[in-house]
Amino acid sequence: MKILITGQEGFIGYHLYNTIKFNLPDIEIINFQKKIFQTQNDLDKTLSRVDIIIHLAGVNRAQNESDVLKKNLIITDKLINSLSRINFSGKLIFASSTQHSDNNPYGNSKKLSTEKFFKASKKNNFTFINLIIPNVFGPFCKPNYNSFVATFCYNEINGIPNNVEGNNQVSLIYIDNLVDIIIKKFQTDISTDFLIKEDIKIKVEDVKKIIEDYNKKYFLDGNIPNLDSNFKMNLFTTFHSYINSEKHFPKNHNLISDNRGSFSEVIRFESSGQVSYSLTKPKKTRGNHFHTRKIERITIIQGEALIRTRKIGTNKINTYKLNGKNPSYVDMKVWYTHSIENIGSSTLISMFWINEFYDENDSDTFFEKV
Repeated sequence: MKILITGQEGFIGYHLYNTIKFNLPDIEIINFQKKIFQTQNDLDKTLSRVDIIIHLAGVNRAQNESDVLKKNLIITDKLINSLSRINFSGKLIFASSTQHSDNNPYGNSKKLSTEKFFKASKKNNFTFINLIIPNVFGPFCKPNYNSFVATFCYNEINGIPNNVEGNNQVSLIYIDNLVDIIIKKFQTDISTDFLIKEDIKIKVEDVKKIIEDYNKKYFLDGNIPNLDSNFKMNLFTTFHSYINSEKHFPKNHNLISDNRGSFSEVIRFESSGQVSYSLTKPKKTRGNHFHTRKIERITIIQGEALIRTRKIGTNKINTYKLNGKNPSYVDMKVWYTHSIENIGSSTLISMFWINEFYDENDSDTFFEKV
């Protein structure tokens, strides 16, 4: 099966692309850059290679609101015209929105695009699946663009006030859950509307309060807050992704020393999880893997370590040097591959906290060299 994702570099596209890449090796993803829309021949040639198109590309906001409707319909028309020229007979999955019934440029663009796609699917005999999606949140979503959750997290970390007007109840779905639904729709062969059910309905003010709690307990104090529900865990993972790790880590532990030696608290947490440790010989490296849902704290309590991290899909490598003489820790973000190298001459002792028990049947561990 060959697929492509328009908007593969966007928020949903990033998570969908990499989830398929690392979980579904039998699916071939055809690389799609937005510049392909600019040339008719390139667009036709690319679309003709695939069985399934997941159409995510679009404009959510613009300086001139009318441009949102205009630009999105231009993309829709280019896609439909290309599908007609190549006699596409596969499957088109479209990311619509629960705002499709709202009388605003973004909602109207989704509504009109849906109507155009349904009409084209009947005329050209391809399958069209219209996904009506609630508000999506998750790591790496762009603040001040398409998610108030992203904006609230970014603002709280950077000391910018979050103002709530109206305190409406909102429907939210976490990005991983949306991606799972999209992938399941690969097996659907009937053109249809599909209303995606939210994970939770919650007041905006309640989301704000939870994020404020994360900022106080975790970002400022270094402790793990209460993560006693899937929503709280997903919101914490989202919050965590907006921390500037290069500036924030490594964080020193408070070392208390006397004539007997030294003592230090490693972590306080209000959440479940697992603590483990490793011994690493000189010049050896551990890790070179990443997680998609787990938060991990790595503490060095003896020896010298070089921790390297890299966000999946990027080339930039971040490095952190830690030394057991000054015990410190680094927390790992989801979708960041990481490694720990012993750069000292003695055995390296590392301690790990992770927010869930290890399950060999669902380890959420994917190997990728930093």
